[in-house]
Amino acid sequence: QITERIIVLFVVINSQEEVQGKYVVCVLFFLWNLLDVVRYTYSMLARMGIYYRPLTWLNFSLCIPLYLLSVLAKAFAIYVSLPYFESFGTYSIKLPFPFAFSIYFPYVLKMYLLVLFIGMCFIIQNLFSERKARLGTGNIKKKRS
Repeated sequence: QITERIIVLFVVINSQEEVQGKYVVCVLFFLWNLLDVVRYTYSMLARMGIYYRPLTWLNFSLCIPLYLLSVLAKAFAIYVSLPYFESFGTYSIKLPFPFAFSIYFPYVLKMYLLVLFIGMCFIIQNLFSERKARLGTGNIKKKRS
């Protein structure tokens, strides 16, 4: 997760000044920070043996839609940056004749978007299973008499 954030922050956002002023960057930072405040507060208190029920619910329930929104914001930030990478040619490399190989960075970003959404599906599934294990299903079953 840290590597993913570093790639998005420094490679996509920091390298293109035009993207830095977009609203999606502010939304992305807000979602990242909100996720971290909930997750790290819960983890810190759990390490000390303190389990506060509302915080536990926030950690295992609210983090699922927040993570989904942060992935969508990240994908939109990458999508917004694609035209700038195409026009400026930033990070695109053409190797000399013996290799005759070139790396077109917008294609790398498009492949990253695909991997991002595939990984999101696995992580969401994992978050749901953690939630179910920690909080239960939430359904109240009636006993038969």
